[in-house]
Amino acid sequence: MRKSVFLLMVPLLFLYALPVGAVEKEERKWQDESIYYLMVDRFMNSSVHNDDGVDPNNPDAYHGGDIQGIIDQLDHIEELGFSTIELSPIMANSEQGYHGYWIEDFRSVEEHFGSLEDVKRLVEEAHKRDMKVMFDMVIGHTSPEHAWVEDETKTQWYTDETEEIQNRWLKEAPALNTDNPEVQQYLLETAKFWIDETGVDAFKLVDAAAVSPDFIKEFSEHVTTLREDFFVAADAASPAIDGRVDVALNDQIRKVFKTSGQPLNELYDIWTENKQLYSNPNQILHNMDSPGNVRFTHLTVQENKNPITRWELGLTYLFTSPGIPVLYFGSEVPLDDGGDPSSIPMMNFKAGDEQLQQRIEKLTSMREQFPALTRGDFEELHNDKGLAVFKRTYKDQTLLIAINNSEETKTAELTNLKDDQQLTGLIQDGIIRQSDEGIYRLGMERETADVFLLEPDRGYNWLFIGFVGGVLTLFIVAVTAISIKNRKTQNV
Repeated sequence: MRKSVFLLMVPLLFLYALPVGAVEKEERKWQDESIYYLMVDRFMNSSVHNDDGVDPNNPDAYHGGDIQGIIDQLDHIEELGFSTIELSPIMANSEQGYHGYWIEDFRSVEEHFGSLEDVKRLVEEAHKRDMKVMFDMVIGHTSPEHAWVEDETKTQWYTDETEEIQNRWLKEAPALNTDNPEVQQYLLETAKFWIDETGVDAFKLVDAAAVSPDFIKEFSEHVTTLREDFFVAADAASPAIDGRVDVALNDQIRKVFKTSGQPLNELYDIWTENKQLYSNPNQILHNMDSPGNVRFTHLTVQENKNPITRWELGLTYLFTSPGIPVLYFGSEVPLDDGGDPSSIPMMNFKAGDEQLQQRIEKLTSMREQFPALTRGDFEELHNDKGLAVFKRTYKDQTLLIAINNSEETKTAELTNLKDDQQLTGLIQDGIIRQSDEGIYRLGMERETADVFLLEPDRGYNWLFIGFVGGVLTLFIVAVTAISIKNRKTQNV
């Protein structure tokens, strides 16, 4: 009987402990995604059959990463909580084109990576895990060794008139004339090829800055006629595409969180600008690491700071502010490139910081559980001397993000919240209640961050306290009874 009563009480206790403020599950949108971005050649080598010419000691050579390696590590990505994987360009490249930008054939898979069948299996395996797949697409350049370069019938396919591009791998690559109708038709058919053949869910145009804006618009419209829910992002601003990489925001995130003591004012200023510029700023892609930059870990080391602490603060902002967070592979370790962005080591799956990985898992889980973090508005409640508090609200759900980037404990007094509520910490597990004066006093230790759920004040959990007390009482009674029984047995 006692066992039955205990079993009935357990689920009630868990129900009581669950946070309220849940919003009914809605159809998944791209702004709900969390993206894990990997460079195929430097991720995981699972097949020796495509290792011809591989040289891990040469930073400019292929290192052996392949599509099968990604398939074998999908569980790792899923366990971290990511809902989308983004692949560096997988099309056939020139020698030393491990990065994927020196394309020789737009409609075949680089042989070092595997086959088209391997790519199909990757997409299928990702979809089985309810994960989406995004391909990086180069649509404005080719390899200098592409057959078109020497083809006299293709002289009009190239142009010398193009915007300067920052990508180091494309600086010497011939630029395609994307105003040419023949080039446009070829690229549109190429997009259809990859969608039809692989079932991929999205493209990111990695050289959009050098591509005709009119063609970007046509490209985006074309793929959405093939699949209505298809997503297109780009590395340059364009009103015709769904999402874009916000370089200014990414640079500012790195600047603010690489060291302590930096204010967060400019981060919110960028959000204010984006809200005015774009119809859906929640679909901006933002990151802390990318192939073209020195690793964030190295920036923190240069500042003589603890990389894990700095990563935890930066990732908390990245995953809770408006936009689609993108984590570059190896950040969960976290990898250090020694200050040389051209040095891209293979992913080390045997290394990894448990504390950092737990923070990533917690943040991806919160984005899944609380739509206010992916769809809600974004309001600054407090921002002073390194401590910032932001509010995100969606329907009847409200969350607060508190980040103390200063070198000392800071407090904030919040008065513009609902009365008779409590702030329940989702990272640090603390609870803040409204004072008699109607103030929520938020105290944050140096270099810490937390996310709080605003919910009705439930007071002390007397049910749980009573339960624990009852268990302890039963334990004491049982120990006492056993002790008495043992003494009687010894006397006999």
